[in-house]
Amino acid sequence: MKARFLYPTVFLAVSSMYFFMLSLQQGPESRIVGEWKEVSWEYEKVDSLIHRGPDYLLADHIGRLTDHIKSQIAKSLIVHEAEVWKFGTDETLQMLGDSLARETRWKLKGRGNILQISGADSQTEHYKIQELTPTRMVLHFNTDMQVRGIVKITFERINA
Repeated sequence: MKARFLYPTVFLAVSSMYFFMLSLQQGPESRIVGEWKEVSWEYEKVDSLIHRGPDYLLADHIGRLTDHIKSQIAKSLIVHEAEVWKFGTDETLQMLGDSLARETRWKLKGRGNILQISGADSQTEHYKIQELTPTRMVLHFNTDMQVRGIVKITFERINA
């Protein structure tokens, strides 16, 4: 008779503690809010690096993109030439660069690992959040430009 009530009681107590602890964890939405500075664009999973002279060099010896290729890839993207991304708590994203100031909307999809950015002209882009720590964020996106590969954009937090 005791075991009949003991097992469900222990199960409920452990389950309640688990969900209580889970509710105290900070979600990915609150970890992404703040200002992030673009540190680098790099290629991962590149088939081969092609060197065609200084103007058309795709990547240097460690995989960083040249400015020419970066501008070609970013030409049709919302991010274009933004160097600072400001994620707001109201899901607004301000992208700031030397000659650029743009405001878009952001949303996390999936299990919080997909960043969706929606532009004003109903253009939507999806980035995979590869790493999100208090000081560093790494985003991946696929590109079909000139070489097949995944572009890795690395950010460092400016402030929370």
